[in-house]
Amino acid sequence: MTSHDSRIPTILDIQDKALLLPGRPQFWTSHHMAGFYQTTPDNVVRQFRRNPNRFPDDFWFELREGEVQVLVRHFGGPSRVNRGVLIGFTKAGALALSGVLKTPVADAVSVQIVRAIVAMEEQAISDAKRMLLKLRSDVFQKKPIYNRIKVYVDAGLSFDQLWRDTNYSRFKLEQAAREMLAQGLIPHLPTGMQPGLFDNA
Repeated sequence: MTSHDSRIPTILDIQDKALLLPGRPQFWTSHHMAGFYQTTPDNVVRQFRRNPNRFPDDFWFELREGEVQVLVRHFGGPSRVNRGVLIGFTKAGALALSGVLKTPVADAVSVQIVRAIVAMEEQAISDAKRMLLKLRSDVFQKKPIYNRIKVYVDAGLSFDQLWRDTNYSRFKLEQAAREMLAQGLIPHLPTGMQPGLFDNA
């Protein structure tokens, strides 16, 4: 532990300051990076400019005037930095700064940024899975025929048995099963059902 440990940003500090604007990846401003790395916004931009090879185009972007005004209006962000230029650093750019900012806390901050980004990615994956499950649940609730087909497919029962046990026509069952296969709602067609021309496309 060092004397700077009490000033190291927490994972929540880093996550809470992440921003999103239309058409932009998630990012932090040069002001945010200055706060994390215990330096000035001017120094962040200066070191960034001096090391262009460390910052390819997908690591950063320069915010347009309209975007800066959105930050000022909605987030209380800085309106001027380095003669009016405000840099947005993506997740990769935020990590790359640890290699050019020689502050006493740079190494410790980069570790926290890694942890924050990993946690954000894991949360995004979890949210996407939860949304997909909800969408699938909604589909099955709105289309009872889908739910019946899935039960029979999961149980390994044949298409003929499915048809005999329901009031749906063969054509409607076949059509619904192919729709489900195309949407990834079932892993394969019911046993005994002939594949269509495009089922394996």
